[in-house]
Amino acid sequence: MKRKRRKRRLWLLLVLLCLLGATVGARALLPKIRAQAVPPAPTEAAPAPAATPQPETPAPAAPAPTPAPMPPEATRTPKPEKTYPLIRGYNEKTYKLASDLVYTYAAKQDATIAEELALLEELKNEDYALGGFWQDVYEYWRYVNSDFTAQPGAVPEGLAEDDSLCIVVLGFQLEPDGGMAAELKGRCETALACLERYPNALLAVTGGGTAFGNRSKTEGGVMAAWFSEHGVAAEKIITEDASLTTADNAVFTCKLLREKAPQVRQLLLVSSDYHLPLGCLLFEEKALLYAYEEGTKPFTVAAWAAWDCGGRFLPDTSMQQKSYVWSVADPKY
Repeated sequence: MKRKRRKRRLWLLLVLLCLLGATVGARALLPKIRAQAVPPAPTEAAPAPAATPQPETPAPAAPAPTPAPMPPEATRTPKPEKTYPLIRGYNEKTYKLASDLVYTYAAKQDATIAEELALLEELKNEDYALGGFWQDVYEYWRYVNSDFTAQPGAVPEGLAEDDSLCIVVLGFQLEPDGGMAAELKGRCETALACLERYPNALLAVTGGGTAFGNRSKTEGGVMAAWFSEHGVAAEKIITEDASLTTADNAVFTCKLLREKAPQVRQLLLVSSDYHLPLGCLLFEEKALLYAYEEGTKPFTVAAWAAWDCGGRFLPDTSMQQKSYVWSVADPKY
């Protein structure tokens, strides 16, 4: 019995010693385990010294972008010119449509716009070129009878400064002895003011023999002499002296300009205030007719200058204008 008790005590003692050794070892290893498990705290850097405040310097403004220089006028891309289909001529139907259009507008004007536009559309369907020509004439005709203003005494600005500009003076009935009436002198004085503003322009005077007592005198010839007396060089003057109507003025003068001054691109018409709507209409119509016959418009009525007749005459009515418009177009089939 004693031997069994001794063995049991020895086993208990060994177990206690093992437990004691395990506890001591665990306590020795615990700090190392904790040191490996928890990362070291970062070392704080020393605070930087406070910066000395500096006065604020405004940031330099960004330089403005330099605009690209404009190319010289000669190198700029020109605007495309309007194209004009060539007129082939009239037939019985297109002649009647054009005649109906002219009469309808002349007789009724804006009261029948729908009818006028229908005639134009039908004319275009029959012949596109003829329809285009008469549409351009019709629109300008409406313009001179509605929005046109003569502005007596004003010399227009913004025209060509060289001989591509031509000042055209429309004639007036001569006195029986061939002298100039006051109205014709007034037109010439207005044109002279335009020449002073545009000294490089050409001058065209237009009008035939209208002096009952002196047929050798013509409006164009008398005006040419008057301008020569007032210092205009003879080589600058183009004289048309065969016309007896405003339609003749337009047809004959435009023909002379094409022959003697093909560089002309702008017309400045000079006449009495009441007469300018008809004059501008017929000269523009003739220029349009050239365009549709040749494919390009040689010149245009760019401006006008009016002599103030003091209200002694009224502008031509559309019915009075009708025969002149038809005469300039001169349709045939």
